[in-house]
Amino acid sequence: MRAKPRNLLSSAVSAITTAIVLSTTISQAAPSREEWEKLTEAEAIKPENWPEWPEDKVPVYSPAESMKRMKVADSFEVQLVAAEPMIKDPVFAIFDSKQRLWVCEFQTYMLDTEANGENERSSRIQVLEDTDGDGQMDKATTFAEDLINPRALTFLGDDKVLVAETGSLLLFTDADGDLVPENRERVMDFAKEAFDNIEHAENALLYGLDNWIYNSKSSRRLIYRDGQIVTAPTKARGQWGLSMDAYGRLYSNHNSKWGDWDWLLYDKGASAGAPNRDIHTIRKNTAINRAYRFKTLQADQRLASVTSISGLTSMSDAGFGPEWQDSFFSFSPGGNAIGAFRPEQAADRTTSYEHVLYPDEKWGKREFLASTDERFRPVNGTVGPDGSLYVVDFYRGVIQHKKYLTDFLRTQSEERDLVKPTGLGRIYRIVKKDVAPEPAPELNDLIAALSHPYLFWRMEAQRQIVTNNRQDLVMDLQLLARDEKALPKARVHALWSLHGLTALSADEINAALASDDWFVQLTGLRVADNSPGGRVPFPADFTDAASKLKQNSEATPIVQAHAEKLLTSGFPDRSGYVDKVAPRVKKDKELYARYQKGRTTYSTYCAACHQPDGKGKAMMAPQLAQSDWVNGPADILIKTVVHGLTGPIEVNGKPLVGIPPVMPPHGFLDDQQMADVLTYVRTAWGNPAAPVLPEDVKAVRDANPDRMAMWTQSELRP
Repeated sequence: MRAKPRNLLSSAVSAITTAIVLSTTISQAAPSREEWEKLTEAEAIKPENWPEWPEDKVPVYSPAESMKRMKVADSFEVQLVAAEPMIKDPVFAIFDSKQRLWVCEFQTYMLDTEANGENERSSRIQVLEDTDGDGQMDKATTFAEDLINPRALTFLGDDKVLVAETGSLLLFTDADGDLVPENRERVMDFAKEAFDNIEHAENALLYGLDNWIYNSKSSRRLIYRDGQIVTAPTKARGQWGLSMDAYGRLYSNHNSKWGDWDWLLYDKGASAGAPNRDIHTIRKNTAINRAYRFKTLQADQRLASVTSISGLTSMSDAGFGPEWQDSFFSFSPGGNAIGAFRPEQAADRTTSYEHVLYPDEKWGKREFLASTDERFRPVNGTVGPDGSLYVVDFYRGVIQHKKYLTDFLRTQSEERDLVKPTGLGRIYRIVKKDVAPEPAPELNDLIAALSHPYLFWRMEAQRQIVTNNRQDLVMDLQLLARDEKALPKARVHALWSLHGLTALSADEINAALASDDWFVQLTGLRVADNSPGGRVPFPADFTDAASKLKQNSEATPIVQAHAEKLLTSGFPDRSGYVDKVAPRVKKDKELYARYQKGRTTYSTYCAACHQPDGKGKAMMAPQLAQSDWVNGPADILIKTVVHGLTGPIEVNGKPLVGIPPVMPPHGFLDDQQMADVLTYVRTAWGNPAAPVLPEDVKAVRDANPDRMAMWTQSELRP
């Protein structure tokens, strides 16, 4: 069968002329491989030079039939978890603490080759449950519908679900846990580019080790604080999907690359990622967008290198056993395959990964999992509560968006019946047959769950502690963070949990720096600072301990090098904001020292709302730069911060509009911290006010010993 051009001639050209062109095209023989490889790009794109493709139509297989066409690595097994009609067009899946599987669906993606109806509100989120314990989901509840292609979600607190759809970030509240949300709030713009270019827009909502939520195809991160979503700049990562390992490294990928990772969460650099672009499929892959280019396919018409790479998943501290520790798996829907990559060095010195391949009788080599089913489209994955790898299969013929759909692929898709049907989809579980899963922890004991062998449960416990603001667990977390006999990674999660609760003390940091474990040491160095923006010096309180790590010949090289860098250069700017210190501050050594300490405290407790530049944030907090509240009488400002302020409020003579009229109390800061942070805000960003002294703060506290209520503007500034 020869390739036939689709709509290549203008509608103005007569039917006779079209027939002549088609006849000429069909009668011509395809160029030989040798001739094909000599074609220029301009020649290769012409229909008469397109390679031949199979004559067969592409069948639609049942899940059982499709599984028979998969080849997976020895000692592994593929099991069906869910399929249509329970789910349709799945692109993302994540488990909650109740072991329910939440699935985001793209029900209006490429319903035809013109993408008609793509932005209609007819997609949904399904919550799947296995009520009889047989490993397959048997109950589905629609949590939300009338969505525009939801692409990711995460959980905040016990009753909130954050959802990313085309154009919006939505916050659902389900207070009674019946999967029928009582409230749906649009938080902010998100993935607006998806209205025009659905493949290249923000996606992923990955809850990170540092309690920030990271995205791919995005240069911003999110955090949930005091019931609000706050954003800050970060490194732009990947195109679709995001994952994290047990050491806080973030894994991302691009259309034509298996994967990259970076350790910027720990202020470390990026790696080279996956070693190559090679792919080893087990079927001819002619229905690839640019297969008319000879370099896209091998001589046997299999893919030569990866394209259409979608999500990826780290298997760090999961259920595949020690040999797969810190490995990651990347999904190639275009190649109907999943690639496996194992680190070639230990976690503290990883620089490269091995592309793990397997012998194949017909093709020589194959990927970790490969299928001959052309509609098998692994687009994303996640690690489940049982430590297994769960694979999201979009199960489609056409996965290329119309914006990039070449005439070559469009024509082949139509001739081989790849355009329809839509509305299918499966989720599979890949298990290691010789590894027994670890039992789930009791989440009524979140402290114990922080010591679970699986990263899934440790992160779930940490997320619940922080997003539910479990201040009642602070003492237990502090004990765990200091416990030299505890699991080192449990101590790390305790440190980050305290960090998220803004309850981390010098004792926990010093204990971490004195640990024998390199990751606990590295975490101690990292959490010594909580600045989301602006370069800050390494705190003087910990320089002795950091110096010992720097000079300790038995310390892991990564810890030694990082301690030296921090002592020399301080912490890096994580926000893109550059703090310009006023000359009057720099000239006064004592003032400058207090300014630096105040900046660190501001970064910890204030910057998320008022922003690193002091300009405030819409719907969140007013400006502090050039504010009459900041530059006015010091006692009024101290009262505001110690006891809080409630509205109505005016700033610079204008009513506060679009911002909650509440400044929460920060009386938990001691007199020195309070004085330093207020000195910082009164001397930063061009503010001309005088410093605040600890005795000024003490005087205000002493004058109002029994006050519990917030101040009002009428009381402070009648």
